[in-house]
Amino acid sequence: MRIGFISHWYDPEGGAAAGPGTIARALAERGHDVQVVTGFPIYPEGRVFPEYSLKAYQREQIRGVTVHRFPIYPSHDAHAAHRMLNYTSFATSGAIGALAVLKGTDVNFVYSTPATAAIPALTTQVMRKTPFVAQIQDLWPQTVTASGFVDESQGRYLERILHTFCDKVYGRATSIAVTSSSMIDLIAERGIPRAKLHFVPNWAEEASFRPVPRDPQLAADLGLNRSFTVMYAGNLGEMQNLEHLVSAAERVRDLTDLQIAFVGSGVMESSLRATVDEKELDNVRFVPPQPFSQMSQILALGDAQVVTLKDVPLYRSTLPSKLQANLAAGRPIIGAVAGDAARVISQSGAGRTAPPGDADLLAHAIRELHAMPQAERNALGGAARNHYLHNFSEQLIADRLEELLVAAAQRRGK
Repeated sequence: MRIGFISHWYDPEGGAAAGPGTIARALAERGHDVQVVTGFPIYPEGRVFPEYSLKAYQREQIRGVTVHRFPIYPSHDAHAAHRMLNYTSFATSGAIGALAVLKGTDVNFVYSTPATAAIPALTTQVMRKTPFVAQIQDLWPQTVTASGFVDESQGRYLERILHTFCDKVYGRATSIAVTSSSMIDLIAERGIPRAKLHFVPNWAEEASFRPVPRDPQLAADLGLNRSFTVMYAGNLGEMQNLEHLVSAAERVRDLTDLQIAFVGSGVMESSLRATVDEKELDNVRFVPPQPFSQMSQILALGDAQVVTLKDVPLYRSTLPSKLQANLAAGRPIIGAVAGDAARVISQSGAGRTAPPGDADLLAHAIRELHAMPQAERNALGGAARNHYLHNFSEQLIADRLEELLVAAAQRRGK
């Protein structure tokens, strides 16, 4: 098949933006001709990567996949107007570009975060009758209204507009893949037939997330000089609720062999650093973003990995991709999460959970893993890896996604 792959984000963007490349490569490795329509890379700093420059169009090959880039407004800060300009600029340029470069595709796939990434697929469906499958990563408009980017009055107005838009996308899509099982109920409540909804969670980039031995030299190079490390690796963003991990660090500062490591960057980094300085927390380390290809080695430096999200109803129906990455890497997990993510951690036997935003119980979970014998922590990591292989592996999930795309392509013109 010839598959058009539409995504706001794409390689070499890493972290939370690494998912599209992982999916596109899996489809290409199954023998499909994958044509990616995307913007220029800016995540997470909100600046175009140094090796790129904004232009009307750029074509390149990345790991066997053809990538077509179109201009965007480069921003990823907390300013609502800037973020919406970023989203709508790609929706516009991507829609024009998709008509130019996706002329012969059998089916298009939309990596739907933000939801505006579906606009190029809607355009090609109307103009070229190309069916599309949408994979819903984040529920809109809830993601926008829960983010704090807009005030209450703006939020109500924006919510009405986005509800109408998302319902149109759901209605026009041949199939809808959702990344957590709870999303099925939430989307079905909007009048979308359940037969159209399929649980197709994210998997990890398995070449980059796998069990590896701890590298003491790498730990020393990164300044991780204590014997027990609790690590958060990823976007230091507003919705990750990381101020509570700093509060937990304050509560466990008596454990002199323990350190909390933040690996990555994001809009909350300066605020987190300021809090650490204010509280004079010598048990917190900040490590700059690391190469995606080295993430297995980075995660292996953490005796426990933290997955945390803000305490809003939306995130009870979310499986953050960080969870699958940590499971794949075979790391013990401390989850400051609720809903689907908490259930996966509990069912897998990979670690402990605490209610989102409860620094006391998060600190208790940290103390519990710190007190465990190494053999018990190893068992948690083994359970994590086993759960990943049986529930989230590329082979399992990519096969499921491929089936949806084949079925959509076969329905073209019917």
